[in-house]
Amino acid sequence: TDEATSDWVLTAAQRSQVAARVAALKRRHRALFIAVPWDEMAVGGCLAGGRGFVHINAAGDLEPCPFAPFSDTSLRTAPLADALRSPFLARLRARPELLRYSGGGCALWKHREQVAQVLAEVGGSAR
Repeated sequence: TDEATSDWVLTAAQRSQVAARVAALKRRHRALFIAVPWDEMAVGGCLAGGRGFVHINAAGDLEPCPFAPFSDTSLRTAPLADALRSPFLARLRARPELLRYSGGGCALWKHREQVAQVLAEVGGSAR
């Protein structure tokens, strides 16, 4: 995620089109479809940070999601079960205001300054 891509966030009309398409897929197929970020409204906010998913980058760092490149632990040095209990992810989950639905785009990226502060408190790093 990058400042130069901020205009790539879907418009309200585009989000409605995607939501309608995902709803049609859910009716037609017996499968799990999760559309982010708009499905966040139904689940009480962003699922990142271990609330529903995490991201493992190419270097093995465990991040809250692919759009929030922040980490305090690596799977190169910790098993997944331990990494999921990292201080950074725990503090993110304890700050629901950082994970609330933001009307499009990544909630954590929109709050990146606060997320970076939480990360700094636990000694992690950002890419």
